[in-house]
Amino acid sequence: MDSNNNNVNGLNGAYLALLKPLARLFLRFGRGFREFAELSKTAFVAVASDDYGIGGRPTNGSRIAAMTGISRKEVCRLREKINGGKAMHVERMTPVQEALRMWSADAEFTDERGLPASLPLSGSRCSFQSLIRRSAGDIPTGAMRKELQRIGAIDVVGAEIRMRSALPDLTADEAELETQLRAGPYPLLAALASNQSQPPNGACKPHAALSQSLIRSSEIPEVRTQIAQRLRSANRHLADLLNAYEMQNNGTCADDPAVPVSAGVFYVEALDTTET
Repeated sequence: MDSNNNNVNGLNGAYLALLKPLARLFLRFGRGFREFAELSKTAFVAVASDDYGIGGRPTNGSRIAAMTGISRKEVCRLREKINGGKAMHVERMTPVQEALRMWSADAEFTDERGLPASLPLSGSRCSFQSLIRRSAGDIPTGAMRKELQRIGAIDVVGAEIRMRSALPDLTADEAELETQLRAGPYPLLAALASNQSQPPNGACKPHAALSQSLIRSSEIPEVRTQIAQRLRSANRHLADLLNAYEMQNNGTCADDPAVPVSAGVFYVEALDTTET
């Protein structure tokens, strides 16, 4: 029993280490746990439905609830969302987003032109304090003020707080991150998950990872330079191989459809190996 518990805790530690970079990316782009939880539940329902059906049919809702721990009512809602092509749509806001939305739309916090008004810090109505109380529940006003300052959404001018007319535009950064996630982490995790599901003699997806090495901090800049050169070379070889097959198979007939294929290598420092 102790051995089994250790194995479970070890795998959970690896899962936690994987989730921490995702949490950093979510927070970096103003997304919180509500968005993560909604997307995570949607993924669990989609996989349980697609991978564990019987006779080629999707898994029924009761079995999905039993497998995932998500209530049958939630399973039904999420399946309707998936079937409607809205699996990636998330409408739940963080408290910061809700505060900014209310500040921009609620008559209590807008001026005669309908724009976000300058708000006194405290007061039972028409104040920053009342805005946070209505939009963020029990989160302290000071904590919300500091977070809004951190993301560049407000200016504190004397005893008043003003919303900036132009918030930081992260559209280009988000598009670049989407491309990188689809090209790198997703294919690697998809290959690992696929290989775990393959029968003993199945066609496993090739993947390889070097063991972690300990490098003196003073040598890291040189290591980065050397690794960058080798990564570019390795990627060129992989790209040349895949491009050659793509050109060779250009115009593939309908009964032999083309399949997207990804391959790549990576470098990272200070992996999170914290045991929990």
